[in-house]
Amino acid sequence: MSSFEIKFRTETAPEAMTASQGGFPALPYAEDAALIRRAQAGHWEAFAEVASRYDRAILALALRLANSEREARDLFQKALLQTYRELRSYRFQCSLYLWIYRIVARTCMEFLTRRAPMTTRQATQLQKALEQLSPRERIVLELKQYFGLKLDTIATILGIDESSARNILVSATLALRLELETQASPN
Repeated sequence: MSSFEIKFRTETAPEAMTASQGGFPALPYAEDAALIRRAQAGHWEAFAEVASRYDRAILALALRLANSEREARDLFQKALLQTYRELRSYRFQCSLYLWIYRIVARTCMEFLTRRAPMTTRQATQLQKALEQLSPRERIVLELKQYFGLKLDTIATILGIDESSARNILVSATLALRLELETQASPN
């Protein structure tokens, strides 16, 4: 098997964050279906083309969740690799960006579950408070507040119903507020 190289954008963290303020593209690219079918047939370059359309949004989410750019890039690569591995199971029943986002969210939740909470003094109070949330609460909060996704979209991505997504968001918001108040009040 020959080796291959997929080139993705290599912005710095601030450039990727700025470029992806709106999350994934609102509408999938029209030619995604043909590229996906080619990628499912084993054509690496077709997958590279599809992945390059969504790489900024994947990296932006990883940057929001990781402690460092290095960790974010590792998470980004894991998410893309998992997307490639699962591509044969994509059945065109939902938009590609939702399907990819679902994989990215699951990869991020696994990452947050395995990672120990941050203990460095350089972390901001908000970052420390976010670290106290469960991985699911953190993903829902980030997707809603930072990426501006609607609750029904978040529910679809996570494979839960909309009322559960709303409950998780409320719980995360309350827990975050309580943690920030606790940090702010003197002992």
